[in-house]
Amino acid sequence: MIIDTPEFLRARFFMRDESLEGVDDLPRVAPKQVHASSIIHVTDENFGDYVLPSCPEADGVLLTTTRAGASLRFADCAPVLLWGEGWVMILHSGYKGTVLGITGEGLELVRGLYGAEAVRGAHAWVGPCIGRGEYCREVEDEWTQRGLKSFAPENYDIRGGKVYFDLAGEIMRGFVEAGGRRENIALSGINTYTEGKCYSYRRGDKTDRMTLHVIMQ
Repeated sequence: MIIDTPEFLRARFFMRDESLEGVDDLPRVAPKQVHASSIIHVTDENFGDYVLPSCPEADGVLLTTTRAGASLRFADCAPVLLWGEGWVMILHSGYKGTVLGITGEGLELVRGLYGAEAVRGAHAWVGPCIGRGEYCREVEDEWTQRGLKSFAPENYDIRGGKVYFDLAGEIMRGFVEAGGRRENIALSGINTYTEGKCYSYRRGDKTDRMTLHVIMQ
């Protein structure tokens, strides 16, 4: 899946059985994802510290260099692509990352580097992820309770002792609350649980993953 982006950015989401052949024409940053909200900033000066075989723990990469690419892996969690003039960011926003507000954290990092106007001008793409009707958690679970405190009420339902969460809806809300514009968000609308072209952890894909890959050019 080629993502519609400006000329300075090349972004692709690799779905089930799509080969990553050719993406490593540049050194690649591919962190160990830990379902948290940490984001690494990769620059001309430090990219050598982060590219493979190095594998730092992080669930987001801010890229401000043309000397390396970056990728993250997914199977139900939401891939989030953010970009503006001179920068691109990719995020792994699973349930815990969404509870922790990783999209807002990413935009705060951009704000600190480039100012509030960079956030207002930012664009976002929220890719294939598990749908609201399929992602449920036991209501008494500790992380479920944290989600009930952080998600907007319109982004969850409580039925039969379970809570059904809308990851994409909450990510979009977080983008706007952090200062982004709703009209600058593109949503894939693909449900990984029901779409056979996707890997889905909850549907049984325990090891295979899809990949979001980006480079600046």
